[in-house]
Amino acid sequence: MRKERVEIKKLGINGEGIGYINKKICFINNALPNEIVDVEIVEENRKFLKGKVVSYIQKSKDRVESICKEDKNCQGCSLTALDYQQHAPFKKGILKDALKKYTEFDVDHLPIQHVRACQVSKGYRKVVSLPITYFKGKVNVGIYQRESKYLTLMNNCPMQDPLINQCLVKIEDILNECKARDYNDKVKKGLRFLRLRNIDGQIQVLFVTGQDGLKPEIVEKISQIEEVKSIWFTINTTRHQEFELQGYKKVYGQSTLPFHCFDQQYLYSVKSEFPINPEMEKTKLEIIRSMIPAQATVLSLNCGIGLLELAIDNEVVAIDEKNYHIKDAKDNAKFLHKSDVEFLCKNIDEATIAQCKKRKFDVVIARCEELSLAIQQSLILSKVKDVIFVSDHPSALAKNLEDLKKYYDIETMIPLDTYPYSAKIETIVKLKRK
Repeated sequence: MRKERVEIKKLGINGEGIGYINKKICFINNALPNEIVDVEIVEENRKFLKGKVVSYIQKSKDRVESICKEDKNCQGCSLTALDYQQHAPFKKGILKDALKKYTEFDVDHLPIQHVRACQVSKGYRKVVSLPITYFKGKVNVGIYQRESKYLTLMNNCPMQDPLINQCLVKIEDILNECKARDYNDKVKKGLRFLRLRNIDGQIQVLFVTGQDGLKPEIVEKISQIEEVKSIWFTINTTRHQEFELQGYKKVYGQSTLPFHCFDQQYLYSVKSEFPINPEMEKTKLEIIRSMIPAQATVLSLNCGIGLLELAIDNEVVAIDEKNYHIKDAKDNAKFLHKSDVEFLCKNIDEATIAQCKKRKFDVVIARCEELSLAIQQSLILSKVKDVIFVSDHPSALAKNLEDLKKYYDIETMIPLDTYPYSAKIETIVKLKRK
């Protein structure tokens, strides 16, 4: 294999180190800016190279001991060896680089606020969905890394909630005690996936299984774990992993679990998406709520179960394409005695067009990776005063802002470190009609 010595100039959008070999860009995992590393070239094509660190000749002053013992092999988090104080400027840089690349704004003079850091940077993931595998004579929850046969065991991940990790260990022990096996595609039997959610300290367990379902003895033993409040399973032998399309069967516990937000209680059913980082979700929703004027009529896109919509006193039309979200939202509206929110389960583009033709909205909240052309045209033609756009895709966000700059000014941009130790960044943008 070819080996080279490379000086790392900066971090890429996925948190990988970037250097140059004979003027050709080289992407190198586990390398930080200002480091000099010897690398083994593992991929080469006309446009770029990929390298694997063999040794560190000069280390960065910002390198710290990784908080994860699997950081050399696991591809889930790319910034575990970078001092957390440097994450915010790096992530703000990702946003600014996208704006410079895809827009004609004077980016250095845009109203971009500081990155809102996560108060709990480790153990923040309250939702995990993991494959079940058979490895070294026992059942484990783990992930085979891309482009390798390396299995990362996931019952002690420092990014996962500690209570979830504790339950994963206990569940693994139970599965092995009951002689469970992983999924066999030939006979369509076995355990495929395990999902755990920590909703305010209560654990919800979901198995995706083959045709044989879940053994009663497994259910009985898992139900004895104090924190486990419900157990579900769904049979799915198809190739796709959109498990919400299938029916879920409850075999133990509560049908919904309570979640507190905005000083009120909401109920989550098993299918509705719960935020991976609930504390940062609350921060995001508080920021959005502060941007909504009193008495403003609001159109909210991708509303989920209505956490925000049911916490404001405005007249709201809320849309989501997932029927289980809307069912939970309507149930929560009844539970909270809220009658000024209309929840609709419809295609986002079609419903936006129809609603903007039907009535005038003062504020549109769009929580999506990008604004479709249909949504953009609806905003422009209906002359919506304020747009609150939330995206976790800086490039798509930048392109949309360029598309709308003739009609809207950027009032503020607030980046959020919703997913610490990853290169991912979420941004709230407040747009004001010109």
